[in-house]
Amino acid sequence: MGIEIVLKIAGIGILVAVACQLLKQTGRDDIAMITALAGLVIALMLVINQISALFDSVSRIFGLY
Repeated sequence: MGIEIVLKIAGIGILVAVACQLLKQTGRDDIAMITALAGLVIALMLVINQISALFDSVSRIFGLY
């Protein structure tokens, strides 16, 4: 769980940034915005999964069930 999530998010960010720049240079600003939003949603899904695992661990440790 350590550095893998950070590398995944960084990779997504790099790919989305390159795709957005290419799309903006070709005049497809609307598609570039959709691409940026899709990248954001994917990154947020990764983070939400990690936060969910954190809450499960905390509730299990303190016996909050």
